[in-house]
Amino acid sequence: MVGALCGVGAFVAGAGRLVAGRRHPLYSERDAVGRAYLVSMTDLITRSFPLFRFKGIQVLMHWSFLLLLAWVLITTLGTGKGLQHAGFQLGAVLIVFACVVLHEFGHALTALHYGVRTRSILLLPIGGVATLERMPEEPRQELMITLAGPAVNLVIASIVGMILWLAGSIPNVSIMTESPSSLFTLGIFLLSVNVVLFLFNLVPAFPMDGGRILRSILAMNMDRVKATRIAGRIGVFFALGFVLAAFKWGDPMLGLIGVFVYLGASAETRLVQEQRALRDVRVREVMRTKFWSMPATATVQDALAELLAGGDHTLVVMRDGDFSHLLTREELIAVPAAERHERSLGVLNGAKPPGVEPDAWMRTVHEKLMTGSWALLPVLERDKLIGVLELDNLAEYISIHEPAQST
Repeated sequence: MVGALCGVGAFVAGAGRLVAGRRHPLYSERDAVGRAYLVSMTDLITRSFPLFRFKGIQVLMHWSFLLLLAWVLITTLGTGKGLQHAGFQLGAVLIVFACVVLHEFGHALTALHYGVRTRSILLLPIGGVATLERMPEEPRQELMITLAGPAVNLVIASIVGMILWLAGSIPNVSIMTESPSSLFTLGIFLLSVNVVLFLFNLVPAFPMDGGRILRSILAMNMDRVKATRIAGRIGVFFALGFVLAAFKWGDPMLGLIGVFVYLGASAETRLVQEQRALRDVRVREVMRTKFWSMPATATVQDALAELLAGGDHTLVVMRDGDFSHLLTREELIAVPAAERHERSLGVLNGAKPPGVEPDAWMRTVHEKLMTGSWALLPVLERDKLIGVLELDNLAEYISIHEPAQST
């Protein structure tokens, strides 16, 4: 169980560095795989509660993690081995996840050294997810950030191994004071966990750490998009291998790893292609000049009528000719039917995203869309709304100007 748990945790840790807080992923309908992966990862973050914060990095726990602890407790007690053994099993699970958190902080603190913030580290029953705002395009920086996680596990394993070796090699001296046998077992377990995490992270299955190491090395000698495409293909190959191994050995954890590897490899390969396509593009080349807008004095019923007639999913509310706020179709529908004829759009509390200038570079705005919580950004010229920008029309722009490349 420990090996599989560490393996999945190590993978999700690597793949999680893709998420970057995305709420509305930049994918067209033909990229449903990538969309499902990124949306599901973001939804997990919104259903979690905070544990602690260190160096500005919030550590979160998903509610389902408590189900894992309950399952371990119930199944252990069901074997009749008593509370002491159940406590040991719970402690073992917590040790695994403590090592995963330290692994993630290795990535996060190294990224911070290169000016890349980590928004959060999320604990799931299958491992940890670190949410970096972005991954540096400089191959050597990516290599150092990626190596930092496994290096933490290697250091822990080395220290524990040295302590165990010293404890066994000094005659008549035990550094395990109270319960030598139990502490020795704990040390062996801690050593095993970190060895598994270290070795599993070296598997070159992109976007696991080993795959990122491979991508960064390839990118030192070729275009980053091509390097990502090669690493992504290798990742898909390993994903198939994990799934086949799951059927052969009856291990669902390996199958889960395979699914995540496939989704992550497909999603990030497409993301890198899109980032490259937007490198030399300005906002005014991509923005939509035709969008759904209504004055703040209009009623919710008026907006719902336009929605049924073919309105967008996001309504731009204008007040005295200027941009006011956004309202989603869900927010409009949530208004009680009895109040829809009376309540104006101006009194509803909607999102107020920051405006962007039409001559801003699309690459920078793309990152803002990825890391923000807005479905749409207003494009303002001299404080006047001249267009809107959303991830769907970015995907359409890329589809028109850049031929799709499969992974």
